[in-house]
Amino acid sequence: MITRFALFFLICSTISVFQTFAQGATESVFDQGVRLTEANRFKEAAEAFLQAVKKDPTNSVAYRYLGWCQSELGDHEAAVESAKKAISLDPSDYIAYSNLGWAFTMLGRFDEAVAELKTSIKMNPAYALSHNNLGYAYLHQAREDEAVEELKTAIGLDPKDARPRGSLSSLYLRSGKYHEAVAELETLIALKPNFAPYFSSLGFAYLSLGKHQKSIVVLQQAIALDPKNTEDLRHLGTVQALAGKRIEAIATFRQLLQLKPKDYESLISIAMISGRIARYDDAIAAAKEALGVRPDSERAIYVIAMSYIDKGDKVSAKTYLPKLKELDENLAKALESALDK
Repeated sequence: MITRFALFFLICSTISVFQTFAQGATESVFDQGVRLTEANRFKEAAEAFLQAVKKDPTNSVAYRYLGWCQSELGDHEAAVESAKKAISLDPSDYIAYSNLGWAFTMLGRFDEAVAELKTSIKMNPAYALSHNNLGYAYLHQAREDEAVEELKTAIGLDPKDARPRGSLSSLYLRSGKYHEAVAELETLIALKPNFAPYFSSLGFAYLSLGKHQKSIVVLQQAIALDPKNTEDLRHLGTVQALAGKRIEAIATFRQLLQLKPKDYESLISIAMISGRIARYDDAIAAAKEALGVRPDSERAIYVIAMSYIDKGDKVSAKTYLPKLKELDENLAKALESALDK
């Protein structure tokens, strides 16, 4: 005999199954594509939109979405064709023009990209993404002032969109405008606090400004988010050495070597830092290993020779002088002067 509770549970379960079935039955392939796109499942979304345009070849929005997904999947040639098809069906679709401009940018066809993006902006000056895309295209044409103007416009229209700030911060870093880069990157981190590349760039900006302690803190956060990023480790080791944290710097470069064995720059950094703290045997060992990677490294030879001198072994140091004379006359003279003392 079924109890009241069991009967109620059975009815609720049946209703739930029916609602799920009904939703699946009524959802069109276009709606599926939109839902999958919003979930960043672009491959599945593209397949849904292909079915949608096959069922209705006049669906301009489906073509527009299809082009977007194709660009996200790296198939920019196909994205161009899909965006053009969307525009042919609906010439007023400013989003399709923006998508077409982006696809052209990804293909390196910057003049065409700029033309399509300007058309999109003319149709709807308030569409932030077109300004972002145009700014990005201008960056690739080395039209930096125009790029900055478009990217700032995009930020003004949509302050929560990280993309234009990301492009702007990259431009500032390349241009040596580190204070401006810091401002953008701090805002980006507030928007996306778990995105390691923003911490990496901010750490580099602080390093370039000589703000060593801030750089260390930010780079450590970047490494916590992405422990296998060797460039972050390299920057961290460098700034630790500059800040006088030499033991920590050596440990960081050794951590980098675990990820990238026989890395010359890490080995020579360990050698030079070890020499500065009178760990001469460690300096010689690391410099010899670096020399094994680059047999004609004048830096490695000089560090080895000077470390031998510092530990009182000028005989061993002198054996490196002939090779150093072949590679770097100035370093050879410095070594000769040290040997004569």
